[in-house]
Amino acid sequence: MPNLVKKLVIVAVVAAPVWFFLQPETQANSKQPPQSVAESLSVRIAQPKVISDYQPLIFNARVEAIEQSDIFARADGYVENRFVDIGDEVKQGDLLARLSSPELEQQIYQAKAEVNQQKVLLELTDKVASRYVNLRDSGAVNVTEVDEKEAELAVAKATLATYQARLEQLENEFAYTEITAPFDGIITRRQAERGNRITRNDAIPLFRISRTDSLRVIVDIPQTQLFIIDQQLPAQLTLPDLANQKVEVALSRLSGEVNRETGTMRVEYLLDNSDLNLPAGLTGEVAVQVREKTDALRIPVNALKTIQGKPSVMLVNNDNQVNIKHVRLGRLNNSDVEILSGLGRDDRVILNPNARLAEGIRVSVATK
Repeated sequence: MPNLVKKLVIVAVVAAPVWFFLQPETQANSKQPPQSVAESLSVRIAQPKVISDYQPLIFNARVEAIEQSDIFARADGYVENRFVDIGDEVKQGDLLARLSSPELEQQIYQAKAEVNQQKVLLELTDKVASRYVNLRDSGAVNVTEVDEKEAELAVAKATLATYQARLEQLENEFAYTEITAPFDGIITRRQAERGNRITRNDAIPLFRISRTDSLRVIVDIPQTQLFIIDQQLPAQLTLPDLANQKVEVALSRLSGEVNRETGTMRVEYLLDNSDLNLPAGLTGEVAVQVREKTDALRIPVNALKTIQGKPSVMLVNNDNQVNIKHVRLGRLNNSDVEILSGLGRDDRVILNPNARLAEGIRVSVATK
């Protein structure tokens, strides 16, 4: 046991100088600054490409009649006859239905009687007034009596005019019991049946008529793509329900206002349908040609990054340092994005930039 203690003491004494000389070197190494993490970062880059193969924009579209109107009654009564049904082609002025209105007819008879009665009274008043005027010069009547008769004549004329206006109003209203087509078209809705009670305040129309010799192709275009469409070139309408039938349509009009709720503007194209082959109400797709931009570039979509709430990219400059640029985006698909401004053709864009990259950090560019 004493020998073992002596050996341990000797080992401790011998090891102490070794630890003494190693410790300063380790401490000195710990004081050296660690190698920058950024210098070890390797990034992959891509250069922007000039867009030479512009593809059309595809939008959902709906097809509507060029002219459509709901026909309401403008008189009270019962449906006496209905002359058209759904799908019937009509011309402007064709009789669609006739109403029976006994109450209105009775009012017309009464108004005519009042007019005839007032005509007789006016004739009598006119004769009396003429006699008083003739007697005024002889002194048989005084001036006041003559003025009174002339005033009575004027009142009789005014009353007759009132009765005649009332009669004309009733006759015009009675004319509305015959419901006619306002323009050429097709009856697409019918709510009138014989015997139905109809009033001018009804909320449901008797008929709906549509003119479909031309059709409106309506597209809602987002404001981000509104200014790149080519308004001079026709668009192409595809109707999947008709064996993917494709038809060229010309731009007709723009609404001139962006909807606040949807951020889109209504654009209408015109489709010739003179043979009436296509019904209104179809849905399809419209391919709209875009205006080519000589300065627009394309980069991979995985190079985009949102920085400070703006679309941005990270670049590698000539000193292999990271620079950040905000860009304005154009069209976007699954693999590429169009850059309208903010990039140059010779810029080196970092792919898949991560959170370790920041402005001014030095990186190395991967060769593979």
